[in-house]
Amino acid sequence: MAPSSWKVEIAVFLAVNTSFLVLFDAFSADRNISGRSAPMRPRPSRLDDGRQRLMDLNGFEYVVDSGACDGPRRLTPVLVHSHVDHFERRRAIRQSYRRTELDRLGFRHVFMVGLPSSGDVATDRVTQERLVRESSRHGDVVQGNFREAYRNLTYKHAMGLTWFAARCPQSDYMVKMDDDIAVNLYKMHDVLGRADNRDLAGCVIVAKPIRDESNKWYVSRAEFAGDSYPPFLSGWLYMAKAVSVGRLLRAIEVRERYFWIDDLYVTGILAERAGLALTDLRLDFETDPGPVHCCVLKRQRCDFLAAPTGDDWTLLQRYAEQLTRCKATNSSCDLFRKSKRHHSCLDLWKKKKPLDATADRIGKPSIEILDWN
Repeated sequence: MAPSSWKVEIAVFLAVNTSFLVLFDAFSADRNISGRSAPMRPRPSRLDDGRQRLMDLNGFEYVVDSGACDGPRRLTPVLVHSHVDHFERRRAIRQSYRRTELDRLGFRHVFMVGLPSSGDVATDRVTQERLVRESSRHGDVVQGNFREAYRNLTYKHAMGLTWFAARCPQSDYMVKMDDDIAVNLYKMHDVLGRADNRDLAGCVIVAKPIRDESNKWYVSRAEFAGDSYPPFLSGWLYMAKAVSVGRLLRAIEVRERYFWIDDLYVTGILAERAGLALTDLRLDFETDPGPVHCCVLKRQRCDFLAAPTGDDWTLLQRYAEQLTRCKATNSSCDLFRKSKRHHSCLDLWKKKKPLDATADRIGKPSIEILDWN
């Protein structure tokens, strides 16, 4: 071999290996040693003039992102709307179903949060640092650069839809839920497999605006001109086909006025505009924590889809553990359904519940329901 030939081969070898090391280092920068996705800043979608926007929010970006949908598996992400401060609730949800069980059912929890907004700079800094550590450990947090506030819930909802559409191209479905709702993932798995499942599925509500200006949740005619809202789904829990999520996002008008009741706006106003059909699962929802208590304590009537947990976030974990135990032992989780014994359990719960059991719901949007029954 000529001297010039082997010198050329060595130079090429060194160049290739140097390029490999540079690429490896760049790729590894956004990964931690456990292989989970670390917080990173993706390239957000941009407007024609280069600005970034989420609905009418210019300058939007992900402060923390998640790679929960990465990989070859076709998963259904469960987007949990959580306040940035709710560390214990997120922990309880993570511990509610074993990872092996989640994988078998095809679900993965992903938590949607905003920026800390306590009003104290030092407190907010500590909260944000703790959230970043949580994200680094679990890889399941998505955070937008808007402040946590009830009037910003629609931004969080739109962020979740946008994240799903961009990050989960292999998923057929998306699930949205709140972080204080006990959910039966076994039942939800069955619902997603039903042939009659339409574009959006959940608890259908028909309601009208509150026009009393003294009411905290007053909606003016400038915000919503009609006398009744279109049918919409409770934000506690609903399921959406992937193609329907895309249609919801396309239905957002460029200069649309912001509307702050997020579940109504997304699953009612946008869904109507996009021509989406709703599947009513109202009979599978419970409206208070009583049935969760009776399931956990007495193994009574556990076979509902979703129910609130009130102040007791430990019920998120205990309810899932009871369901998993019943499945593992092939025993009934629906004993004494609507029987005198079950009603006795509910009556006992009502007597024992704290007087301020609904305190954590103070300040949440309220609507006047027309035809719940």
